Amino acid sequence: MILRLIPLIIIFCVSCRTTSKTSQMKVIGEENRDVVALSYLIRDYMRQTDNTNFSLSDIIKFDTLGRVTNNFYRLEVSNWPNLWRGGYAVYFKFSENRNNDSIKLTETERIPWRVKIKEKIGRNAEQLSNNFDGEIHFYYPERHYHIVEIILRKHEE
Repeated sequence: MILRLIPLIIIFCVSCRTTSKTSQMKVIGEENRDVVALSYLIRDYMRQTDNTNFSLSDIIKFDTLGRVTNNFYRLEVSNWPNLWRGGYAVYFKFSENRNNDSIKLTETERIPWRVKIKEKIGRNAEQLSNNFDGEIHFYYPERHYHIVEIILRKHEE
């Protein structure tokens, strides 16, 4: 009887000592609420206009609360070459006047499940040379432009 419980006790002890990735992603998302707000604005813009060729000025016009007006400098939309699902990738650069503290998320907005940090942002030499600060991945319209993940560039300190 005791021999049957030993594997369960070992599994319980090992699983309790690792940190949760979900809590780490939540902290990254809380520190970047402007990016989360931008991702929801882009998703809503693409759903309502069915347009994937847009610029930052289009998103700022669509932003009635003015949450991302001074936080971003540039956007670039391209295809996201995921082998199984695919979609769109939106690359962004932060502006010099970025003020993340004033951003409040609405009731329907929550921090996405996958928020990551990478060393370099981009898939080809042109995107890598632009030094983007992050990218947001969306599914195709058949999947309602669902936000897949947000990837932020790791800044040197």
